[in-house]
Amino acid sequence: MFSTTLGELAVVAGRRSVRGVFLPSLVFCCLAAVVLAAGRGSAHGALHAWRHGSWESKVLVAAGFALALVCLTAALGSAQTSLLRLAAGHWGPLGRRTLGRMGRGHHRRVMGRADEASAHDRYPPRTRTGDVMPTRLGNTIKAAELYPRLRYGIDSALVWPRLHPLLPEPFLLVLGAARTGLTALLCSAFLSAVLAVGGAGYLWAVHAPTPLFLLCLWGGWLAAWVCYRGALLRAATYGQHLRVAFDLYRGHLLEALGCPAGDGEDERAHWQRLCLFWHRGVLPHHVATPGHPAPAPAPDPSPEEGGFTPSLSHLAAAVLTAAGIAGALTGGV
Repeated sequence: MFSTTLGELAVVAGRRSVRGVFLPSLVFCCLAAVVLAAGRGSAHGALHAWRHGSWESKVLVAAGFALALVCLTAALGSAQTSLLRLAAGHWGPLGRRTLGRMGRGHHRRVMGRADEASAHDRYPPRTRTGDVMPTRLGNTIKAAELYPRLRYGIDSALVWPRLHPLLPEPFLLVLGAARTGLTALLCSAFLSAVLAVGGAGYLWAVHAPTPLFLLCLWGGWLAAWVCYRGALLRAATYGQHLRVAFDLYRGHLLEALGCPAGDGEDERAHWQRLCLFWHRGVLPHHVATPGHPAPAPAPDPSPEEGGFTPSLSHLAAAVLTAAGIAGALTGGV
């Protein structure tokens, strides 16, 4: 019955949502229920109370569990992007000045000691130390984001929303699976940390046995660490798929736009002109390229060649001059 219900849910909400959000939420709710039951007594006592309880109490408990599961799933589903940015190191001003500064300094030292081959997929280039993020996951994603700019002159933030709809369906499935695995592990790491802190605090408040308190605290943090390590591997895979998308399908976007790069034209300059047009509205033919300077602005048109067209400032100067001459003549009379 459970497998049938889970299959129907996968059809309605999508397999990615079930794998990336629903399953971590279900595991968290089950473990939280176990912690609550253990804090109120033994597991045997909780099972005895469930068996001998009234059907009204069972319905209320099941409804509360289902409501908590639905609310947690909805909250995680809407917070996936925020959770990814948090794990990548995009923190507020206070976080950037404190933990962010420490994390960036640490990863700059690690990047300096690592060899070029091992740091290629995990860190930005050594020439761009200003792009180093305070977390390992953030550096892995930043390295993938900088790849199209350094290789082709493409601003990934501008081009990716336009390129993504043109990707073929098989590649989208592979890319979506990599993104789903990354978000699922990040959600699991976050929920494990919440369970470690919240569950341990609850057990300490109800004076639970010390071994149970330590098991909840350290077990939750261990699970969070394992899930985060798995998310690092998924982030590297996801970043590699992003690189492949720009390598293979950037020409599809140029064909869809109707402005493919010429045979003798530098592709980097072509992409830079397009990104400047999307970012600031500068027309591509107004951007200077090496060997092709931008055209000079056209002169203002005049009604007659070589004629003089008085402007408002000329008229004002003439009126003031006439007034001054008249005042001088009047004063001399």
